[in-house]
Amino acid sequence: LRYAKLSPRQTFRRLMIDYKGAIKAAGGVEKMDPEDVKILKSLFTSDVLNIIKTIYPDIMKGKQIATLIGASSISKNARQACQKLQIPFRMAMQQQEKQLLLEKTFADLIATVRAGSDPEAILPFITDSSEYWFDSLEVAAQTENQELLEQRPFCEVYMILLYRLYEREHLWTVQEDRMISLAFAKKGMLLKLTELELGPMEVKNDRGSIGLAQSPKVPVLLFTWDDLKWELDVVESFPLATKGIESIGVKKNWSNTKLALYLLEKEYRYDYSSIDESLLEPIPSI
Repeated sequence: LRYAKLSPRQTFRRLMIDYKGAIKAAGGVEKMDPEDVKILKSLFTSDVLNIIKTIYPDIMKGKQIATLIGASSISKNARQACQKLQIPFRMAMQQQEKQLLLEKTFADLIATVRAGSDPEAILPFITDSSEYWFDSLEVAAQTENQELLEQRPFCEVYMILLYRLYEREHLWTVQEDRMISLAFAKKGMLLKLTELELGPMEVKNDRGSIGLAQSPKVPVLLFTWDDLKWELDVVESFPLATKGIESIGVKKNWSNTKLALYLLEKEYRYDYSSIDESLLEPIPSI
């Protein structure tokens, strides 16, 4: 209560006086029980961190910790300790801010998808390379034959065949960025993934990741930091997200095209007929 009314500089000075007084009253560090010294250090660290929390906005603006809490007026050692703390603390706080922003970005992305938004609303959430990847997949869906399709990874094959199913059945509700609309539709790959229990989000420098709860260290979604915001790296994420599904094909010794057809037939068998090898060739334009 007494400290609550003091400024950060006054609080730090008062802390130093009180802790030095406690050590002196005990006869000095040499005469204290090692366990008591350990507890005292822990309490002191906690108190200092509480002070730093109050000056956090100023630290993030580039101001020096030593200046803000008046460490230079205490002792040379106190000033040097604050200088050593400056860079690691700023980096840790920046990582914490990125962590919170990643959580918000993911929540906003899911909310946008569930709202049935147009692909244009999705674009700010994905990397430029992801947008290019979707464009190239759309071209492949319109032009590639079975021979070329067989050479693609499973996640791409599945997206291409689903695109052709939509094309054949005239299911489109958008005129542009159709592949993006498929990936982020209400039955799309992203929302199917969120039906599983996801683990905590992790941030390491300019890379963010989310894994499944049962194996949180194995990412299924990857995000890239782009100066001021997080963007979903679809190119890297979708192959990771479909690894579990691909294991079905591995066990049965199926090709990626056969597995994709199997999954599409399972998903849409009651809605559409002829979910078969005819989808392995481009849908003729009318």
